Amino acid sequence: MIIAGAGGHGQEVAMALDKMGFQSSQVFFYDQDKSKSFDPEISESLVLEEVDLINILKSDSRFVIGVGNPIHREKLFLYLSSLGGSIFGVSFVPGIETNTFDAMPYSFVGPKTKIGLGVLINTRAHVHHECEVGDFSEIGPGAMLLGASKIGYKCRIGAGAIILPSVELGNEVIVGAGAVVTKSYLEPCTLIGIPARIQKK
Repeated sequence: MIIAGAGGHGQEVAMALDKMGFQSSQVFFYDQDKSKSFDPEISESLVLEEVDLINILKSDSRFVIGVGNPIHREKLFLYLSSLGGSIFGVSFVPGIETNTFDAMPYSFVGPKTKIGLGVLINTRAHVHHECEVGDFSEIGPGAMLLGASKIGYKCRIGAGAIILPSVELGNEVIVGAGAVVTKSYLEPCTLIGIPARIQKK
């Protein structure tokens, strides 16, 4: 099993895999940032070279995306898939199939939801009934998508933010931490505040 990303979120993914029953000897970190090799906690399981990554994927093709940023989540997915890897979903939501997305510990996914490829539903985040989440989007810790809200592709919903029922966000919308989004925004933008407004440049 490869964790694609050896930073803080990657290490949280490793803890989650441990709780799911994976042995540390089965888990390897992959990172293109060679400075990560100086972290003594991960140095023994760190893979920096593509040839080593390919060899590991030959014996176990599964990988988990260990970064939060949607841009990097998509890039890592495309790269590891091109080498023969298969995405593996971290799952802590009983009864929910998470083969292609991550639902971290204490998160909630309600009924009749549609969760896209490579999505991260972080710790204590809630995605309620009939919500839709586009590919590679990140729902930050403690954030809430309330009933029938929809967010597009590569969105970032900050920690503790709330998307009210039936609100729709287009692709690549960023919602700041703690913001409360009360109406739909369909173009890429950054939203902050209560109620949320477009952040001016």
